[in-house]
Amino acid sequence: MQHPNKKITDLRRLRKLYEDGAVFTAFDTETTGVSPTNSRIMEIGAVRFTKDGILSKWTHLFDPDQILSPFIIGLTHITQEMVDAEDPISMHLPSFIDFIKDTILVAHNAQFDLNFLNAECELCHMPVTKNHAVDTLQLSRIIFPETESHKLDFLADYFGIDKGSSHRAFDDAVTCMELFKKCMER
Repeated sequence: MQHPNKKITDLRRLRKLYEDGAVFTAFDTETTGVSPTNSRIMEIGAVRFTKDGILSKWTHLFDPDQILSPFIIGLTHITQEMVDAEDPISMHLPSFIDFIKDTILVAHNAQFDLNFLNAECELCHMPVTKNHAVDTLQLSRIIFPETESHKLDFLADYFGIDKGSSHRAFDDAVTCMELFKKCMER
């Protein structure tokens, strides 16, 4: 499933939006696998911001109603016990959709996160998101072609961005926000 969100790829337009005080939401998902057809979101982290700073934060773990693989547990440090103690995403997705309302979404490899988010919206019988979106993976390839990698972890190290707990949704969302700001300031 391809997400219906419109990507903003015009760098001049994006910088103007940023400088004019547009509100962005950097977000990340942690999932039980790589395909939204048979995997689920188990964590979303997000930070709403402008060029002047953070406006608000949103983070939540969910019960994906699936058994987590040892690989996913090792990658995210999210355990089966942690997700089993949580509500299903359907209990909190309306709150997240309200949080991102009227903002431009920012994500690293945005298509992945948006495909999962919109698949969850469909499973919850909610309309899919139609926010404009910016992909910091694509943006970094345009603005920083000299870097040997464009993975979020690598770019965070390259620019001295504090990663917090890598592969946890909220910390990755904050890292993504900081990378986006670096892109806008270049």
